[in-house]
Amino acid sequence: MSSIDIAYIESDANPKVKRWKRLALEPRAVKRERATLLEGLHLLSVVLEHPKAEIAALILSEEAVSEAHELVEKLAERTGARVYGLTKRLYDQISPVENGAGCMCEMAIPAAAAPEDWREADVLYLDGVQDAGNVGTLIRTAVAAGFATIAANVGTASIWSPKVLRAGMGAHLAAHFVENLSPETFREHYRGRIYAADARGGRDLFAAPDYADGPCAWVMGAEGPGVSEAAIAVCDARYYIPIESSVESLNVGAAAAVCLFDARRRRLLKHG
Repeated sequence: MSSIDIAYIESDANPKVKRWKRLALEPRAVKRERATLLEGLHLLSVVLEHPKAEIAALILSEEAVSEAHELVEKLAERTGARVYGLTKRLYDQISPVENGAGCMCEMAIPAAAAPEDWREADVLYLDGVQDAGNVGTLIRTAVAAGFATIAANVGTASIWSPKVLRAGMGAHLAAHFVENLSPETFREHYRGRIYAADARGGRDLFAAPDYADGPCAWVMGAEGPGVSEAAIAVCDARYYIPIESSVESLNVGAAAAVCLFDARRRRLLKHG
């Protein structure tokens, strides 16, 4: 790091290390402090491309690869954030991965989207999806399909936790989020049509008439129980994906990809 000063930390008792441990391990701390950690070359490269991202600190392991130093230097120059160097032992305590590149940042969580921002948008609604990897994959898939608003109820994993961010592969910075939103409140404000992906019944997705003319929201439920009765109650229709009888159901990430891209396909065919 030729032009950036590094503040080295070696003690577990350092207040910043304690804070980063909380952000790494406690989803409640992420929500309470409105901050999170992003780890790895890819995520920091995405942050570098988004000038509106608010970076509070940049963190390097003493064993960080040269590419990590170069990337952190660019981010420090752009954001003015302080760079901290940690021993490998301390860094490993807050890193969500083993044998990573040795770089991460602390980022402020953007404000939640207001109802006027999403009431006529295409939305992915997460109904109690608790697995962090699934939530991150769902966010990435939704953004890729043009569903850039993601809403979630209280039973869903923390959208901004480090594990969800890693699975999202940077898609968070291209999306808008609303957490702790009940199905009833979502229905009250949303002006589009709401559809549930439900393996238990409903209409055949591929045989259904056009459902994607205008804003729509897809509701995805947790692995196992599926979409809750409370969420079903606010939906305009339920759809199932016609899969082979030898397979009971799809992973929620795969089901979301089918539904969201089916909507995208229909619109592209209709509007060119």
